[in-house]
Amino acid sequence: MALEKLRKMCSMQEKCPVDIVLLLKRWGVGQEHHDDIINLLKSEKFIDESRYAAAFVKDKVKFDHWGFLKIMYFLKQKGIPRNVVDEACKAIDRNEYAIMINKELDKKRKTLTGKRREVAARLARYGSSRGYEMEIMHPFLGDMAPEE
Repeated sequence: MALEKLRKMCSMQEKCPVDIVLLLKRWGVGQEHHDDIINLLKSEKFIDESRYAAAFVKDKVKFDHWGFLKIMYFLKQKGIPRNVVDEACKAIDRNEYAIMINKELDKKRKTLTGKRREVAARLARYGSSRGYEMEIMHPFLGDMAPEE
């Protein structure tokens, strides 16, 4: 029963092995069956870490405007290998990513007041909390901070 339910869920939404284990525990499936179920789902292509990571990265950048650092942290928590995460991040167009960061920092800047240096520092903290890389934010910080 659990296997059929998982197949149906995985056919509608990407899942990773950690998600599957959490569901199995919630449903009371014994831990001795977890590896067998996950391996079967992998062999049947219902779960695939590369596909999961690619979908996660695309969605988080496009809809939630997360930066790669935050995405990497969350995927690491899900047990996705670093090389898989790096591959998924490569699929995102760097120019579009930088434009997205610029727009997000600009929206935040419009809500801030104060001296140029203070605004730039608050923008940097905001961007860091969103997972944006400092080397991408840096060119925008000087340009975006309002004059004193």
